[in-house]
Amino acid sequence: MKRSLKNNLDEMLDQKLLKLEEYGFWIVFWALVCAIVIQLIIGGSIKEVLGEIIVLLIGSIYIAVTTLKNGLWTRTSTPTRKGNALASIIPAVVLCAIHIVKMIQNDRMGTKPLLITAAIAVAVYAGCFVILEAFRLAYNKRRAALDDIDEKESEE
Repeated sequence: MKRSLKNNLDEMLDQKLLKLEEYGFWIVFWALVCAIVIQLIIGGSIKEVLGEIIVLLIGSIYIAVTTLKNGLWTRTSTPTRKGNALASIIPAVVLCAIHIVKMIQNDRMGTKPLLITAAIAVAVYAGCFVILEAFRLAYNKRRAALDDIDEKESEE
């Protein structure tokens, strides 16, 4: 059976399909995040969730690279240093909470483990902030380049 590459949808249906695919991607993305977090909280190890982590990383890298390449961020916002600082808190707090729950489960609460958890949370925050700032700079550079191309085309 020969498959046609012709788009059989009109513009409205095509936009609707794109929106459904977008929702599907984000549902899978956040379901993977939740699955990883829940499995780690209930006693799983990194080795046990490695498959989910790899799939999540592949999807995340793909979205980050393709959106930055096309000069896109989100529909409703642009990247800012303040926004990146606030967004970086989320993974730090989640990782800290997972680690504290695991310490409680294993009856290892104490000053030293809590200090290690705090250090890990600070490192995760700093790492996320640096990555988001690199993305912000790449976005601004790409957006400026694309805007220059648009201006040159409109002048011609």
